Formats: sequence, structure tokens, C-alpha cells
Amino acid sequence: MPSPTAFTRTTLPGRIVFGDGALAQLAPELDGGSLRRAMLIVSARQPKLAVPGRSALGHRMALEWNEVRQHVPRNLAERATVAASTADTDVIIAIGGGSTVGLGKAVAVSTGLPLVAVPTTYAGSEMTPIYGLTSGTVKKTARDPAALPKIVVYDPRLLTALPASIVGPSGMNALAHCAEALWATNHDPITDALALDGAGRLQSFLRRAYTTTDLAARGEVLLAACLAGIALGTVGTSVHHALCHLFGGMCDAPHAETHAIVLPYVIRYLEPAIPDTIARVAEVMKCDPTTLADNVWSLARSVGTPTGLRAIGITRDQIDAVAEAAVAENLVSPRPLDLRPIRSLLRDAWNGELPQSL
Repeated sequence: MPSPTAFTRTTLPGRIVFGDGALAQLAPELDGGSLRRAMLIVSARQPKLAVPGRSALGHRMALEWNEVRQHVPRNLAERATVAASTADTDVIIAIGGGSTVGLGKAVAVSTGLPLVAVPTTYAGSEMTPIYGLTSGTVKKTARDPAALPKIVVYDPRLLTALPASIVGPSGMNALAHCAEALWATNHDPITDALALDGAGRLQSFLRRAYTTTDLAARGEVLLAACLAGIALGTVGTSVHHALCHLFGGMCDAPHAETHAIVLPYVIRYLEPAIPDTIARVAEVMKCDPTTLADNVWSLARSVGTPTGLRAIGITRDQIDAVAEAAVAENLVSPRPLDLRPIRSLLRDAWNGELPQSL
């Protein structure tokens, strides 16, 4: 038997509070850190989250910010930062999905204030020090310790009202985090274990979380998203996320849906380069390695993922532009990027048909 693979790693710091009704622990957590003037970030499109957020904070809320946009435009982050400083806040509370948490991260990086995240989707970004800002059509991501929330409150109860149309693609986004963490350059046995556990939970519970509002199923998917976020936040991203961020910046494509659509096609592209990783993912997804891409494609369809990138407004010309940008930027990938196969991959993803060998 060979010895375990040698590795070094830095474990990301942070506190997790997980459980049904965990939002009620927000105030004691803040009090324990002597945090008394909170900036609450919650989207104007989610007023039902603002009410429990205000209630949980009580007199500790100094400012409420409701303007949230996907891909976090830089000028929006700058305005929110000024508001946080003007109100003399000492902590940022972000309650919502990836865009809300992303804005909270940008403000935390700019101000140096601690961030508390209360995720209400399966984005997983709350467990990473990765954040992104968009200027025009260019989205840039970065890693910064200040972007990593000091506390993450996971309350599955908040996700029971999440529409199925969000549950499905958001859960598939979490699966993309699991997969990417396994083929990223810096993966290690610990992150592998987290990512594989997360993928297995998604295989077991995502369909039920999509078709019902069952608290247990949605809680299991939330836990999977947490595991996926820890793994990806530790090792960093690779080609799948890089491609999806190009679509986000160049095409203003919706984040979760883009990741959900593109994932099986990236898996097909990478198969020849990472057969062992494909086999490990296939095992927890309960399928043969040769059918993993098809299995992920079928899972995505069964939980409401749009049929192809064209279904979310991407044009054929944009597909070719993203393919050219991916090759020009020499995105990090276990398999080198060549224009012809990458363009074919993205055209297949645009059509939404079963992934073809490349």
C-alpha cells in the first residue's frame, strides 16, 4: 500500500453556526465580539429576509443597505463602502445569496470590517476568501483574507421558502464547487474528502430539495454547499469557474445558471486529463465514470437548469468571443485549452444537448 500523498495546506479560519433557527444566534454572536453597529445588507428583491434580519439585530442595526446586483459592479461596492464608513459601522451582516454576500465581501475588504454571512442560497461563497468586482464587461476575482466571513450562520429554515427555480441551479453551482475543488491545482486529501462528501449529499438530496420544501433535504444541500465552499475556498478555482466568470463579465450571465449549465461540458472536456478524479466523483454520484458528464447533465435537467446557454440569453457570437478570450487568457486547466475544442464545448453548452467527446 502506498503512503499517503504529502501535502501542505492552510486551513481557513472562521466560525460556523449551523441549525434550524440559527439566525436567533446572530445577536449573541455579535455581542460576544463586542460588535454593536451593524450594516445589514439585504436585497430589495428579498423583503422577506429583511424582516427577520432586522429582528435578529434589534438595536445593533446602524444601517440597512438594499441595493444588490449580480457580479457586484465596482461603483456599487464603492458607494456601499462610503455608506458603511459614514454610518460608523463596526460589522457587516450580509443576508442573502451569492450577490449579497459578494457585496458584503467587497465592503469588508475596503473597510477592514468583519463580515458575518447568512446565506439563503447554496452559493457557498460565504466559506471562501474569494470575491469579484465587475467594471464594464470585465469581471475580476481576487483572494483576500478580509473577504472571508468571520462568522457564517446557516439556518436551513430560511431556505424553505426558496423557490425551486433557484434551488436547482444553486444546488448545481454547489456541485460545480465540489468538482472544481477536486481538479484544482492545490487540492489535497482533506479538501478532497470535503468535496466528495458534498457531492454525495447533492446526489442524494438535491432532487428532493428541488421538488419539496422539506427542511431536512434543504438542510442537507445547505451542508453540502458549506463543504463545497470550504474545499474550493482553500484550493482556489480552475477552468470551470474561469469560463463562467467570463460569461458573467462579458455577457452579464446569471451566475448559478451559468455554472449549472456549463459543468457537464467541462467535465467531458477534462475527462482524458483527469481519469482518477472523474472516477472518484462518479463513485459518489453513483454512476460509471464514462457516464459522469451525462449523469451531471441529467441531474441538472431534473432540477430545472435551463436547457443550454441560449436559454439564458447568450448569443452564438458571444459563445465564440468567450472561447477566444479563454484561450487568449490561458485559463488554468488540467487540460490545456485549444480554441477548436473549447469552442465546440461552449457551442454544445449553448445548444444544451448531451455533452459530446472532444
